Parts: sequence; structure tokens; C-alpha cells
Amino acid sequence: MCAVLGIDTDMTLIYQLFALMFCMIVIARISLAIHRPRVTVRRRLPRYATAHEPFEYFVDMSNVGDKVEGDLTLVDNPLVRPPTIAQFRSRREPGEETRNAYDRWLGFYRFIWLQRLNTGITTTSVEVPDIAIKSRARVRIEATPLRRGVVNFESLSVLHPDPLGLNFGILEFPARDELLVLPRHYRISANFELPGGRHFQPGGVGSTWSIGESEEFVSLRDYRDGDSMRKIHWPSTARRSKPVVKEYQDEYFVRQALVLDTSTSDDEVLEEAISVAASFVLKITGADSMLDLLYLSRKLEVVTSGRGNASVAHQLEALAGLGRSPLPATELSDAILRFASVLSGCILVLTDWDETRRRMVERLMSRGLACEVFLITRDPEASAAPPFVHVLEVGHVEDGLAKL
Repeated sequence: MCAVLGIDTDMTLIYQLFALMFCMIVIARISLAIHRPRVTVRRRLPRYATAHEPFEYFVDMSNVGDKVEGDLTLVDNPLVRPPTIAQFRSRREPGEETRNAYDRWLGFYRFIWLQRLNTGITTTSVEVPDIAIKSRARVRIEATPLRRGVVNFESLSVLHPDPLGLNFGILEFPARDELLVLPRHYRISANFELPGGRHFQPGGVGSTWSIGESEEFVSLRDYRDGDSMRKIHWPSTARRSKPVVKEYQDEYFVRQALVLDTSTSDDEVLEEAISVAASFVLKITGADSMLDLLYLSRKLEVVTSGRGNASVAHQLEALAGLGRSPLPATELSDAILRFASVLSGCILVLTDWDETRRRMVERLMSRGLACEVFLITRDPEASAAPPFVHVLEVGHVEDGLAKL
């Protein structure tokens, strides 16, 4: 504006203000190239985060120069992932119907929303305290995951101002890292009782669906007529010069199956179903219980937690990276029926109620297996589910679980 108004130097002196401001900007930019902070940075991420729940992590900054570094700003840069054409055409921004016709036609806000969702996380810029010579400062950054799955970080940026405070110089530090974001989970009513009770387990503690029957070792005893030769403990037999066999016992404990239906084309319904499954994974914990998580991806997957098996974290990790499956829901039914005899109960989280899923539930109940069925749907009135099915509406799932 000063340059335009000061074109005629005979009529106004405002061109002098333009010259002063121009020189200040040039000096500021040159000073940024001369003075560059000598620092190093290192990001320290937690092992896990939870979708839509804010968390904090730290970045260590070290001053390797010969003067105090101050007035610095730290910015963490996640890897930006723009949406694909197919994603842009199939997804809609929440509340997009309230925008004007031009914005809906152009799709700019939908593009920005999808890009933020694909990137997966938002972070805040942080003012860095002064760092003494050869010292280190730990900077706390707040972040909020926007989705489950793996979030990638690309670099860290350190902003430093010029002496006049007109410009920021940017130091870019490559820092590739990954963070696993677990699914969001909801609070389940304390009045809700899990289906089934303690049940005989022919395989003992070491029994799983991927390994054949085994037994739980208790002690050693003398050989009796009829004992199997496979149970002889040969080191003890050699020491005592008479047959000694290993004694086992069968155990009774609670074993639940959590069945997650991933055969749906509705992304929002699938996300809610995964969140419900994660909520039950966190609820079904105990020293005398086991939980088998079953779901379909490219094939049938079974992840078992509990006594002598993986931890709950492994099941949450599996849910974090789960997507829709092209396989039919009947694959789940066939898998459960093969092992119904060792199960105490079954929890089914379904994404639709059709003839296939109805037959699956009826076949399980006909075997005498106690079942709790949850249906995730957008329209509870149109679901046509029977009374024993807990219908959870998208957007109100947490309220539905709290009222069980």
C-alpha cells in the first residue's frame, strides 16, 4: 500500500515509509540466514493412544551451540495423506448437507476433512523455554488422534524469529515415527452380565483354538495299571528305578467368544462395531477367564487372551488395524460351532440383521450356547431385529451400552 500510494514522490512522502519497511524486511530475512539455532530434537511417543482421546508426549531438545537459545517454537509434522478419488466420491463430510450449493459442488471442505482424517492426528505448536548452553529441555506436546490405526510422523520443525520479530525461520529435522492408535471404547453398564459361567476345558490352561488338546501338569506319582506310556516321566523313572508318571488335571474356567462382524460396506457402522468390540475386550478380564476374539479379514482370525495366552493389548492391536472383510458372515458361524463345546458364552457384534445372520444366531443357540447379540445400525426401526437383540444406533452407542 505504501508503494502504491507513494508512486508520485512529488505529492507525498509516504514512499519513505515504504523504503524503511522494505529495508527492515530485507535485513530481517538476511539475519535469519546468518543466525540459525544449533539444536537437536528427539521425539518420545507413548506405545499406544486411543482414538478421539487427547494425550501428551514429549520432545527432547538439546542445545549443542555456544550460546543460550531462546524464543523458539516447536511444531510436530504428521505425514499428510490426501484422500483418493474413490474416497472423495464415496465419503461425505458430517454436516455437509448444511453447506451452500457451491461448497457442496466444489467439495473443498470435504477434501480438507478427509485429509485430516487420513492424516489421523492433530498436534499443537509449543513455545520452547530458554535452553542453556550444552543443556537440554523437555517439551510437552498435546495431540488428539482422529481415527484408529497407524499414524505416521514425518518431521519436527523449529521456528526461530529474526531480531525484529517480523519473520520466522524454519529448521526442519527429519524424524519418521509411528504411533498405534487403538479403537475408541465405551463404558458398559455394571448391571450387564456376561453370558455363561465356568465351563469344563478339556485342554486345560494351555488350550487354544489354534493348538490341539493339552493338559495341565499337577505332580508326579507312581505308575498304575492302565496309565498311558506317553505319561511316563523318564528322568524320575531312571532315578527311582521304577515307573513314575506325570499327573494332570482338567480345569473349569470362564471362556467367552467375542464375534465381530466386519462384512459391511458402511464405514461408520464398522467403526462403531469395532469400538463396541473393544469395549467388551476391556470388560472381559480376569485371572480365571479367557476371551477368544473372532473376526474376518482376508481369512478367519482368532486372537485369544487370558490364562496362558496373549494379553488384551494384542486384541486391541488387532482391532486397531482391522478393515472390512469380503468374506460372508457364515464363515464366523462355522468357526464358532466347531468349538461351541468348550465355550461358556458368546457375544456377537453384528453390523446387519439379515437371513444369514439370523440363521447364525439360531444355530448357536440351538447348541445350548448362551449368547448376547448386539446390532449396530443407523435405523433401529428398520432393522427388524427380534427382542433379544440389543440394537445400538450409530451416534448413540455409548448411551445404549450404558443402559444395558
